[in-house]
Amino acid sequence: MALIELMLASAIAAFAPPPAAAAPPAIEVRTAPPGSAPPAAKLADLAWMVGSWAGEGFDAQLQETYSAQVGGQMPGHFSIVANGKPGMYEFVMVAQIGPSIEYRVRHINADMTAWEDKDKFVRFPFVERVGDTWFFDGLTIRRTGPDSAEHVVRIKHKDGKTEDAVLKYRRVKP
Repeated sequence: MALIELMLASAIAAFAPPPAAAAPPAIEVRTAPPGSAPPAAKLADLAWMVGSWAGEGFDAQLQETYSAQVGGQMPGHFSIVANGKPGMYEFVMVAQIGPSIEYRVRHINADMTAWEDKDKFVRFPFVERVGDTWFFDGLTIRRTGPDSAEHVVRIKHKDGKTEDAVLKYRRVKP
């Protein structure tokens, strides 16, 4: 009887479908501890982002483009289109700041009025890298495949509440 059970178990195992690949863990946003110095990081490790990306988030269509780094800076821009109309733009600069990196953003309305004062911008200092996930203070970038990525940004509303917006991208082939 034990031999039959062993043979049956072997047959079932041979024809069973392979286990499903584990889904990546939910993407999270991290913050830097107060007063902490950003850890070492190389801008070159984000070279995979160079190119054009299309995606979804904020109930709208998103476009994001990054240029190759020059002089320790990787410039880019972001746009959001909802209901066929431009919503806003961002000028992006990922920069090598000493031994670390920082993601910087200036927001611009569709009518070209800036959100920030002329000498101000939003800063996301680097916090940590875990595999293909880069954590900045309030922003996470995860490479989910050779031509796909997710960003999660912590949005602070005027009433003081926060929400984490998930933006999913795929590379646009030339």
